[in-house]
Amino acid sequence: MASAMNRVAPAGISIECSCDDVVQTLRRLTVQIFGQAGHHGAGVVWRSNGLVVTNAHVLNEASMIRLHDGRTCHAELVARDRRIDLAILRIPISGLGAVRVRSGSLRVGEMLMAVGHPMGEAGAVSLGIVHALPHGHLIEADIRLLPGNSGGPLADVSGRVVGINSMVANGMGVAISTAAIEQFLEERLTFLEGTG
Repeated sequence: MASAMNRVAPAGISIECSCDDVVQTLRRLTVQIFGQAGHHGAGVVWRSNGLVVTNAHVLNEASMIRLHDGRTCHAELVARDRRIDLAILRIPISGLGAVRVRSGSLRVGEMLMAVGHPMGEAGAVSLGIVHALPHGHLIEADIRLLPGNSGGPLADVSGRVVGINSMVANGMGVAISTAAIEQFLEERLTFLEGTG
């Protein structure tokens, strides 16, 4: 992947061709969520057992999910925290694969891509760069996000997810970092296992 990205493309050839496999993988793991008042949001298949991560604000009490291949199913709400705008869902489908999560730190100016369903357009992709890292759990990106991108992945050019898109503030996309997501998952799933 690195060598493909570093080659100089012939005139008239878009760099997007070298990212096609990465984009298609991210699209396959980005689900569409039909939440409050018919609004569309996104979610990410975080684990291959059907665990999906999204934003708390896109959900209602009986959210329906559509997979990339068109299959639909009801999602069970496992945990939600409106304060940090995260939620965990479980769908009754396994073997979907799972996103790769980036563990290393981001740099300002690094290229990113967002996948979501803006305005109902399934699997749309936007490109941008890291604008700022104002807090340990947030990422600001100079990237185009619209209603329907919430809950979708923000990833580096290798396809490793760095965050979940949450909102637009001052013209910038704001995402919740994977570090915060992994902490949320660990705390909530450990708690649920302990009470189960």
